[in-house]
Amino acid sequence: MPDNGSAMPLAWSLGAYFLLQVMLNLRLRGIPRNAADSRSRLLSAAALNGLLNALFFIAVSAYLIITGKVPAPALPQPLWLWLLGSIPAGLLLWGLRLRMRGLGQRIFGGSAFLDPAEQLLREPGSLSTLNRSALQLGLLEPLGHELFFRACCLALMQSVYGSWPAILATAIVELLLRLNPAWALSVLVSSAALSGLALAGGGPLATVCTAIVAGFLQSYMTAYQALRSEPPSA
Repeated sequence: MPDNGSAMPLAWSLGAYFLLQVMLNLRLRGIPRNAADSRSRLLSAAALNGLLNALFFIAVSAYLIITGKVPAPALPQPLWLWLLGSIPAGLLLWGLRLRMRGLGQRIFGGSAFLDPAEQLLREPGSLSTLNRSALQLGLLEPLGHELFFRACCLALMQSVYGSWPAILATAIVELLLRLNPAWALSVLVSSAALSGLALAGGGPLATVCTAIVAGFLQSYMTAYQALRSEPPSA
């Protein structure tokens, strides 16, 4: 059990996260809306905000684990089997997210289920932008997300409240960070699946690998479809 035996470290981390969002949103508001390239600048700035969020989760998770605020994650056994299994698990997670995204939009409406980095992949620009977006979606965001929600949030909640309440509480926290109703089903199902995988013995390492596989599949397929849809050059 963590040193203080409570969820306070998580509460402080979430408070810092919301403060970061206020600062990042104020930064977005400072970009002129009437400039010719305003949409491109806003999209790039919003994508950078997502990158900063991922780095925040990585840094906070490392701090909570190193200082003993949350239980130290253990490697799954047998390690090779869990790592190998993350490949088909990531493929299933990717497909499941796509289904839930479409279903959520049909039920709740709302804007398309696209974060800015994914939107940049749908609008191919410079190679550096494509590479940064793919790295963000395929590595940094899954890594930060899983370290925080599975290695910290889920583990801390389980040590205090037990397994099933921990899965539910983790899903609720994830939903609160995704305020678009059209995203709700995808976030809920994905969170429950990854939390179940972690509690089944895979731990956060298995969920990190699974989420990375799903993230790279999503970024690759998004970029591939965008490049195919581009009109041929004269």
